[in-house]
Amino acid sequence: MAIPGLRAYQAATLRSLHYNLVAARGQTLTVMFPRQAGKNEISAWLVAGLLLANAAEGGSIVVCAPSFRPQAGLSLQRTLAQMRRWDDLFPIRPRREGQAIHCGRAHAVFLSAAPTANVAGHTASLALIADEAQDIDADWFNRQFRPMTASTGASTVMFGTPWSGNSLLEDAVEANRRRDAGLTGSPAEISLRSWHHQFSWAEVARYNPPYGRYVELERERLGADHPIFRSQYDLVAAASEATLLSPEALRAVAGSFPALEQPLPGERYCAGLDFAGERLGGDSTVLTIGRQTDGGLEVVAVECWTGTPFETQVAAVAALARAWRIERLVCDATGLGAALTAQLRGELGRVVEPLVFTRAEKSALGFALQAAAATGRLAIARAGSAGIGRLWRELRLCRVERAGHLQIGWAAPQGEHDDCVASLALCLRAAEGLRPERRAFGRSRAS
Repeated sequence: MAIPGLRAYQAATLRSLHYNLVAARGQTLTVMFPRQAGKNEISAWLVAGLLLANAAEGGSIVVCAPSFRPQAGLSLQRTLAQMRRWDDLFPIRPRREGQAIHCGRAHAVFLSAAPTANVAGHTASLALIADEAQDIDADWFNRQFRPMTASTGASTVMFGTPWSGNSLLEDAVEANRRRDAGLTGSPAEISLRSWHHQFSWAEVARYNPPYGRYVELERERLGADHPIFRSQYDLVAAASEATLLSPEALRAVAGSFPALEQPLPGERYCAGLDFAGERLGGDSTVLTIGRQTDGGLEVVAVECWTGTPFETQVAAVAALARAWRIERLVCDATGLGAALTAQLRGELGRVVEPLVFTRAEKSALGFALQAAAATGRLAIARAGSAGIGRLWRELRLCRVERAGHLQIGWAAPQGEHDDCVASLALCLRAAEGLRPERRAFGRSRAS
């Protein structure tokens, strides 16, 4: 039976959840849909339906997400909006009180599952629901949220997508897959009794063709093997890789062009600058220079300064930026880099753009490098200078690990450096923001 307002795969999932909240009371049910395929909508329908069905007798639902703002707060708003669409069908009107929705004698409270949140004292008698469960710390959830069902025997429902391969959600999914593999009966009966529900983006596209076209464009933009595409659309865990760029990716970015010592006529150049201190034998300040191509960026020069006074670094970078006619220079403005970047901006003007290495920014830069390598938008001269050689060494060694919500961390192994990798990432950011205000024709390039 169709449910108005829901696509067939959503309706089948919702019916199964309602069935198993009773038939499999006390168990953990899981839902894994591609990004933007409607799992949040199912969560809202589930909570709204439970509240209305139990308005007379009463009961409680706890809904949690990795953060209250925006995640749990958005879930609250979606649920309330859904219930108000049914105002003409039910005499009991929902009302919001702080972080809770009340409907007659039933209520649902929406909480942050961050380890810093105070969530003690809540009870879930109808259901415990975890949205984006792959980003909730498993130990914290088991210690703080699971006991909310201890006295009631209520079931837990987890929604999300894969990420690390061993998250709270993925561990539950694996257990449910093993259990569901033993089910027998018609496809409809198996679907109803299943504890795990998952649909591919291709299946979703059958009901929503524009969604399929969007996912295909994302695959083209990121690359089919990009961790975000595999996780969010192919629903495959982005298992931790040993290095930021795989051996295959390193081979793909090896350019057939030589490094340059000076700019060529008609070329457009941008650069990335990673600042370091003045310690001898420590990190280096690195300037990576690349030329813009129709398809992306070609790295043609890398300059390094180790143990050099700040004033010398700034003067040398300014001179090189003028010599190379750099159109956009993205600089590491973290810590002392902020003052040095300000000095460069005074020398070069709005060509200079500061960037602070927050965890989120560094993750975005790492993903951008991976995507550019996977889609042919990045190439690096094979050899030609000590700086280029150092960049290749650092790229081969730079490690990566999965971090929080759709984030990665990357760094050099102990005793090594990643200054050149950071400078490369900043150069790629500069290239991505370079305006296509003019094109070079009849370009000659050394071969």
